[in-house]
Amino acid sequence: MDPLTVLAAFGPLAVELGKSLIGRFIAPDTFKPATIDDWLKMRGADIEMFKAMQDNGDGSGYPWVSAIIRLQRPAVAMLALTTWAYQSIYVPGGATETVSNFAACIGFYLFGDRTLFYARKPTQK
Repeated sequence: MDPLTVLAAFGPLAVELGKSLIGRFIAPDTFKPATIDDWLKMRGADIEMFKAMQDNGDGSGYPWVSAIIRLQRPAVAMLALTTWAYQSIYVPGGATETVSNFAACIGFYLFGDRTLFYARKPTQK
């Protein structure tokens, strides 16, 4: 198996391990606000963080530009998986190793992260 494919498979696990180690040894204990003002500042910082995560950084106010930027990842993923499926079905000997590894990376990106997210969630009654 290609090292890039292995890295894509175990990348989310390595990120979670790093987060837990930082949380355990480096980060301070959970912040507990003493006043309502501290709590409001903390929540305001959370809102700013979420806004920054949603900002695509293009700086334009045109909705069609935002739509194109947001559709690039799904388009590339669909192109790669379609190429892999075509080669697997129609090319004698199956898909090439490079295309298979790239499709595997995309598969781990699409499904491995969500699987890890739901595996970490506590069970609900």
